[in-house]
Amino acid sequence: MTTDAEREAQKAYWKEHSENATVEAMMLDSKAADIDKLERPEVLKLLGPVDGLRIAELGAGIGRFTGPLASVAKSVVALDFMENLIDQNRASNAHYGNIDFRCGDAMELSLADGSCDLAFSNWLLMYLGDAEVQQLARNMLNWVVEGGTVFFRESCFRQSGDKARKNNPTHYRNPREYFKIFDSVQEVLPDGRIAHFELVLCKSVDTYVRVKQNQNQVVWKWKKVVDDEASAASQRHFLDSQQYHSESIARYERMFGTGFISPGGKEAHQEFCRVLNLQPDEQVLDVGCGLCGGAHYMARNYGCYVYGIDLSVNMILTALERAAAAGNGDKVSFEVSDCCKRDFPDASFDVVISRDTLLHVADKETLFQRLFKVLRPGGRLLISDYCKAEGQPSEGFAAYIKQRGYNLRTLEEYRGLLEQAGFDGVAAFDRTEQFKAHLQRELSAAEAGREEWVASFSQQEYDEVTGSWHFKLERVAAGELQWGVFRAFKPKEGRDFHAREAPGAGPQALA
Repeated sequence: MTTDAEREAQKAYWKEHSENATVEAMMLDSKAADIDKLERPEVLKLLGPVDGLRIAELGAGIGRFTGPLASVAKSVVALDFMENLIDQNRASNAHYGNIDFRCGDAMELSLADGSCDLAFSNWLLMYLGDAEVQQLARNMLNWVVEGGTVFFRESCFRQSGDKARKNNPTHYRNPREYFKIFDSVQEVLPDGRIAHFELVLCKSVDTYVRVKQNQNQVVWKWKKVVDDEASAASQRHFLDSQQYHSESIARYERMFGTGFISPGGKEAHQEFCRVLNLQPDEQVLDVGCGLCGGAHYMARNYGCYVYGIDLSVNMILTALERAAAAGNGDKVSFEVSDCCKRDFPDASFDVVISRDTLLHVADKETLFQRLFKVLRPGGRLLISDYCKAEGQPSEGFAAYIKQRGYNLRTLEEYRGLLEQAGFDGVAAFDRTEQFKAHLQRELSAAEAGREEWVASFSQQEYDEVTGSWHFKLERVAAGELQWGVFRAFKPKEGRDFHAREAPGAGPQALA
C-alpha cells in the first residue's frame, strides 16, 4: 500500500470510529471508561516526571494524556490528524495556556533539532507503515535533546479492544519490529560522535494483564545518548549478543526444558515454589525471569500475579511472542529493564524470586537493598545462583567467569550481603550435589538425543553446549563451582515466617 493510500485508509478508519470524540472511541473498547481509570495513571507513572519539559505529543487525540502532561510541562505540541479530535482536545485543555494544538500528519510535522525533551505517543505507530515508523524514529532522534526521552505505547500482535470493526488497517506488529527499528537508528553528528537510542524500559501494560489477561499492550521508553563509538557497550548488549542471542536461548531451553533456562528447569522451580508456599493473589517479582516459564507456572498453579523482569530483550520479546501465540490468559507481566535501576514502589511485592540470574550483577549490595525495599513486611525472598568456593579460582575457571561476565560470590558472602541489606532469617544452602545431579541428567538427555540435537542445530553447537556442561561438572568435582540457594524474609513484628510455610517446606527442605 502506498503512503497516500495508507493515510486515506487510516483517516477513513478513524472517521468511522471517532464521530463522538469520546474515551470509548479512542480506546475502541466497551470497558474504556473503567480501563482508562487504571491504565492512564499507569502509563504516566511509567513515563516518569515531566515537570518543566518541552513535549511533543503525537497522536494526541481528545487529550487523554495532553492535560496531565500540560499541567506540569513547560510546553506541549499536541498533534493529531483528525480535526474533531483536536477540537475536543482544545476544548478540554486550552486553559493550561502552554499547548500548541495542531491538526496534521505526524509524518509532516516540522520541529527544530533539539527542540523537545520528550517525544510521546500513545497508539500512533501502529497506524503508520513500516517505512514511516523508521522515518519517524529518525525524526524523533533529531527532535529530542541529548538525554531526552522517546516514549510510545502500541497494540501488538492483535487488537485488544472489543469494539467491532468492519475494516481494520491497524499494524499489530511483533514488538521485536519496534525494537529493531529504534535500536538501530543513529545519527552521525558534525563532531563525529554518534547519537542513538538506548532502551530504558519495555513492558506490557499491567492494567490489560489484570483486566484482560492480555500482554499485547506494550510500552517503550528510550533515552537519546551520544557516544564516541557507534554503539555503547552495555550489559544488555553483551547478554543479547553473546550468552542470550536467539540461537543460544533455543539451545539452553533444549537443555533445561521448555520455558526454562536455569538448572533443574521446571523440577527445581516446583520445589522452590513449594518452599515459598505461594498464595492466590500474591504479588510476585521474578528477577531475571528469562522466557517466563517459571512466571507462568506460578500464575497458573498458585493464582498469584507475577511481574517478570529481565535485562535481555531477546528473552522478553520471545516471552511476549509465546504469550500471544497461546492466546494470553495468565496474570503475568513482562518487562525489559535493569533490576539494579528499576524503581518499584516500596512494599509492593509479597515474594521475590530469582533463578540463577544474579551472577550477572556486580553490585549485589545495592540490588539486595532494592529488593528489601520492594518487599512488604513479612515478604519472602528466594534466590538460586552459581557461587564460587573460598580462595582463588583456577586459571581455567577464572577464564570462564571472565568470558561469561559473571560476578560470583561465596555462599557466606551471599549470606552476609543479604543480612547487611536488612533481611532476617537468612539461610544459605549448599545445593551443589543437586546441581550436579541436574547437570548430569541434562547432559545425559542431550547425549542420548545427539542426532536430533545436531539436526536441530549443528554438530558445532552440540559440541559447545555439551562441552560447557562437562566443564561445569569438572569444576563441581574440583570443588570450585557451587550452587547456592538462599532464603530470607523481610521482618514484620509479631509475624512468624515459618508459619506461612507449606508442610515439609521448612529449613530441612533446602538442607
